[in-house]
Amino acid sequence: MKISVLIPLYKEPKFFVPMVRSLRLNEYEDLEIVAVVDGPMTDSISHALSEAGDSAKVVFPDEHVGKAEALNRAAFSIETDAFLFLDNDIELPRDPTFISRLASKLVEFDIVDMPKEVIVESVFSAMIAHEYQSLAMASLLFSRLVHRSPGVIGAAFAVRKSLFDRLGGFKRVVHEDGDFGARAFRLHARYAYDLSLKVRTGMPDTLDDWIKQRKRWTLINVLWFKDNFLYMAKSVFRQPSILTTLLAIALPSVVSLLLFASLTVGKLSFLNPLIFMIAQSFQFPAGLFLWLSHHAMLSDGLISTLAGFAFTFAVYGSFSAIARFRFNPLSFVLYYLAYAPFIMAINIAMFITQWRTVSVDLEWKT
Repeated sequence: MKISVLIPLYKEPKFFVPMVRSLRLNEYEDLEIVAVVDGPMTDSISHALSEAGDSAKVVFPDEHVGKAEALNRAAFSIETDAFLFLDNDIELPRDPTFISRLASKLVEFDIVDMPKEVIVESVFSAMIAHEYQSLAMASLLFSRLVHRSPGVIGAAFAVRKSLFDRLGGFKRVVHEDGDFGARAFRLHARYAYDLSLKVRTGMPDTLDDWIKQRKRWTLINVLWFKDNFLYMAKSVFRQPSILTTLLAIALPSVVSLLLFASLTVGKLSFLNPLIFMIAQSFQFPAGLFLWLSHHAMLSDGLISTLAGFAFTFAVYGSFSAIARFRFNPLSFVLYYLAYAPFIMAINIAMFITQWRTVSVDLEWKT
């Protein structure tokens, strides 16, 4: 099986040279590396290509056509059996058997997704690292229980050329990878998520870069949801394993809600008439009683929050140990209590404001 590795380059080569060196360490013989230059040939890209030498074939349309279109043009011009798409901020393992193990998976599956561990260099990348752990758990569950996935993270994944051609390549949309995965899902493409094929990826380390990426990701979520929600909802009834997977993904949140309900619902049912009767007679006792009941609710909420946190902490920690992901307990506390709720609020706000009219104004063309 011939595998063609396509690496898009735009403005900066980032990890391109180390990636080529890691790929060339592989014992797999039928492997080609293709650098897809989108836009002008900058000095830094030219220097990186010179360092790579004859190890990489260069596709250079000499115009900025966008990531999706640049990859499509390169892919459709290549005779191969499978593609490995890698963003140029990926850090590959220096493992001579890496591509061989990927090839063995591609014999059985149409799409092989790779776990992405975030390279942590700041508080921003530390928070995103936990997001990626969540995505990794979801991807693994879809792989094991459904054998299909409604999306892929395009930073590192492989696909058979036959499926790529059948789908017509990437669409010219800002969420080309998620869209590609969703369309493959509709075709019942066989999906694998192999923990042994883990790679590392760079992430924003400054507030400005984080805001730009968060805007892009949130917009991608809105677009994917608009395109695929109805189909996914119908698929739940056609394939019960999808519902099982979604419930497993939501388990930490469900546990927290059940704990809170079990601690509060029973009490609230008799607090209401008591508060009403006291309020009719004495204002001060009513206020005191309301304060005490509110304190009890806060205490119960704290208990359920801590219990939910402990359960989620155990899930993330156990998965990180199995997948050999970096896991920092202190950063996870910040992620669980502050970052995750904040991101959820942003997503909800974006869904409300962008649902009818989605405005795409991003630096990288689609």
